[in-house]
Amino acid sequence: PILADKCFSCHGPDENKLEAGLRLDVERIAKGFLPENPGKRAIDAGSPMQSQVVHRILSEDAELKMPPEESNLTLSSQEKAVIIKWIEEGAKYKPHWAFIPPQRSTVPESVNPVDYFVGLHLKQQGLTPSGGADKETLLRRLSFDLTGLPPTIEAMDDFLNDESKDAYEKQVDRFLASPHYGERMATGWMDVARYADTHGYTVDRYRDVSPWRDWVIESFNANMPYDQFFTTQLAGDLLPNAGKKEKIATAFLRLHPQNMEGGIVPEEFRIEYVVDRTNTFGTAFMGMTMGCAKCHDHKFDPISQKEYFRLFSFFNNLREAGQISFDNMMPVPTLLLTDEKQDSIIAYLNSKIEAARHEVDKIDTEEIRWIESESYQKITESKSEADLIGFYPLENHLRNMAGNAFHGEMQRNNSDDEKPSFTEGKEGKGLILDGDAWLDLGGIAAYDRYHSFSIGISVKLPPDLKNGVIFHKGIGAALYNFKGLHLALRENKLELLMAHTMPYNAIVEYADVPVPRNQWVEFFITYDGSSQASGLRVFMDGVELITQVEHDKLYKGILFGHGNTEPGIQVGARWRGKGIGGAIVDNIRIYKRDLTSLEVMFNSDPGRWLAIKTKPYTELSESDQALLIEYYYRLLHKGKLTARHQWLQWQRERSQYVEEIPELMVYEEMPQPRPTFVLDRGAYDSPAERVYPAPPAAILAVDSNDVQDRLQLARWLANPNHPLTARVMINRLWQQFFGKGLVVTAEDFGNQGSNPTHPALLDHLAVLFRENGWNIKQMQKLIVTSSTYRQSSVANAKLLELDPENKWYARGPSQRLSAEMLRDQALAGSVLLNARIGGPSVRPYQPDGLWRVNGAEYVPSTGDDLYRRSLYTIWKRSVPHPTQSTFDAPERSECVMRRQETNTPLQALVLMNDPIYIEAAREIGVQMARQDNIETAFRKLCGRHPRKEEVSILRQLFESELEKFQDTPEKATGWLDRKSVDHKELREAAYAVVASTIINSDAFITKR
Repeated sequence: PILADKCFSCHGPDENKLEAGLRLDVERIAKGFLPENPGKRAIDAGSPMQSQVVHRILSEDAELKMPPEESNLTLSSQEKAVIIKWIEEGAKYKPHWAFIPPQRSTVPESVNPVDYFVGLHLKQQGLTPSGGADKETLLRRLSFDLTGLPPTIEAMDDFLNDESKDAYEKQVDRFLASPHYGERMATGWMDVARYADTHGYTVDRYRDVSPWRDWVIESFNANMPYDQFFTTQLAGDLLPNAGKKEKIATAFLRLHPQNMEGGIVPEEFRIEYVVDRTNTFGTAFMGMTMGCAKCHDHKFDPISQKEYFRLFSFFNNLREAGQISFDNMMPVPTLLLTDEKQDSIIAYLNSKIEAARHEVDKIDTEEIRWIESESYQKITESKSEADLIGFYPLENHLRNMAGNAFHGEMQRNNSDDEKPSFTEGKEGKGLILDGDAWLDLGGIAAYDRYHSFSIGISVKLPPDLKNGVIFHKGIGAALYNFKGLHLALRENKLELLMAHTMPYNAIVEYADVPVPRNQWVEFFITYDGSSQASGLRVFMDGVELITQVEHDKLYKGILFGHGNTEPGIQVGARWRGKGIGGAIVDNIRIYKRDLTSLEVMFNSDPGRWLAIKTKPYTELSESDQALLIEYYYRLLHKGKLTARHQWLQWQRERSQYVEEIPELMVYEEMPQPRPTFVLDRGAYDSPAERVYPAPPAAILAVDSNDVQDRLQLARWLANPNHPLTARVMINRLWQQFFGKGLVVTAEDFGNQGSNPTHPALLDHLAVLFRENGWNIKQMQKLIVTSSTYRQSSVANAKLLELDPENKWYARGPSQRLSAEMLRDQALAGSVLLNARIGGPSVRPYQPDGLWRVNGAEYVPSTGDDLYRRSLYTIWKRSVPHPTQSTFDAPERSECVMRRQETNTPLQALVLMNDPIYIEAAREIGVQMARQDNIETAFRKLCGRHPRKEEVSILRQLFESELEKFQDTPEKATGWLDRKSVDHKELREAAYAVVASTIINSDAFITKR
């Protein structure tokens, strides 16, 4: 630890800070000859006076002294002596304790291992354990530790009256079996998982991720083995036969803050999201500060920057955007949160769609007879003209010549009066596009994904243009917050896109054919309403282009959904998105169905169509026949026309039904892994060496071929030789009961973290935990049934002097209740608590106007939802609930393994003035007035019988408050929330003051 603290910053694993090529953290280098002084060694084992390290730490010469003065680090005389003694004894290196697999010790069978190891340390420290806590204190402690709620009076009386030997164990089992146990455990895990109900950053809009919280509660209640618990959250989607619950669990990886601010660089923030997942993985499951290796090698732990990005690569294979599309959308990828009824309805609709599609695709002999009879030669005009709803010839005007509606107008950002510019077109005049303006066609073709349609346009591109939007229908400034449809030029090739939310809930196709320049080209797209890439086709000069399907998963609508503001087709630029600057467009056509290939040819290349039409049957090529068969099926075959109409109707019904189903962001592996690179200094735009997935070798070295994806990474965590996984979880469980872990720095088991106070106990419990199937409840029962846990927390002066922090556990745990427990205790004691489990977050009282800082309005819940347990309180990252944050609840923008505890005057003010505490006091006051019984109220709120002097003080308070209210009744109205009060209600108000006083007492606030 001395070398790590005082020397590794210059002579440790960080190559960027390495001085003189000397690494004291690597034994081979530290004991080898110095590069700058070949005859000398930094550490000469057994010979301290021959060791250059000793000469440097003892030197008074500012040029030679180590650590140097500019480092602001110094070695004490004792630390220097320890280093010299260590070298004298052979300078034996051994791995950091946390990187050595834990070993199980031999413990007498009749002794609880917790008591055995704690007892050994007490004996070494000359301490003796305290006596057992009284039954009421113990039950309240146990109830909060296992359920987060106070015991009921009935439970207290049952325990007090139960004289059996297993009375306490029965209470333990009862609490472990309580459905509220899962809520208690979930509250702590939500800190670890950085759970919040808003995205974070400046805009910080709402998102409902409560289904993940429900899964966590359910998993803890079911006592899911811990290895299964973390595996499902890290890689549930990769499990064999992964179902909805397994996929919901992967939301753990998506709970980090996400940005929807304008003007950001999406890739920069996408990288930040992967960094968060990497850091959270390291902290939550290994207690490692992995983030310290993002920009350079870790300064204190054996984690290189390259290893960091090899771990990073496991979490880099998600088709996500760095920018959220819209504030009412869930970041993709998402899972539809259907229930059983909805699943059955969707299955029914799918069966109808498949049946109709089968009829559409079924081959019969009619088309053969039609072709053999050469009836195709009788076609004299395109049937498409009957379905033409928009035709814009652009002859010095922007009128729709296919109807009186949907006339166009030119638009530009921040301009309402844009004049069109015309020049020579393909036929007559054409419209010039400058890349920033667009032609709005007046709301025409505001189609959704279940409509069929076709759009054609003639375009002449300038020689040097490679990118730009040709036409679009949608909303969004950039690709990753775009919703709708577009045809665009991407590196001189056509990109075809239909999106609900990019880059996942979308169809993306890319035509791998360069577009001709400086000549007229006719583009057509046709779409059949199927929500599939196979139904979205693109043609150039009448020929269908083969496209690469980059993504094919459109399962929600492409409409913006804001009534009259729904945009139709627009040609050219989109808002803050460049169009095809310098291009000329002409002859825009819009059809209300998907045209056949033959009809597209008729519009784009009539000569080619005429050549096919005039051929005799025997001279038709296979491609000619395919075009004719499609035409016949789609337009002439009555049975196919009926089946297709039914197919479109069922498509529409399914699309509209699915549209209202909520979604949850989840993790889903990309088909092809995204390349990962070491990022120079951690900068998103500075890729260096390419790396491949592998876990940190210093923690547990394995063949990298055995760990290639997140599922294998999770199994690596569960490896029996993994030194950290079980230790870190056992430490968190210990922290849950004793207020601090055996390793106080629960978030850092590395060289800069604290050493375990009871290393053998930690190791023994860790091995026991793993060998017994990662059984969380079993380990908790082992801890809470120990004599160590059941001790009285009362300490005499000598014990406080010898062990003020209770480091050696010579007394029971004692700490202030958490923010959630305090509020829930008040609600439970007043019988206001709504104990319903699960569901979306609620909005209890909070001061008005807090959310307006970022444009949101806080509307409190109503009815029983005001009194839900605190873990269901909406968690807004930028403006946490003031009651929660005052009592040290974290913001949850990053993984939190332990909460910091403060004591401030604000906390007392909250307990006195927060409306929820006022209402609780009011309700208890009514109960006390009805029964004239202070003792019962005290028991409900504090979990024990009050002492005589406490009753006396509270009775005097009641009488003085009653007298005050009788003199000035208007002062009682605030306590009862009434404009006036009668004599009976004055008593209720006085008792409410008594209840509020109890709520502000140490007996209420502290878990003893």
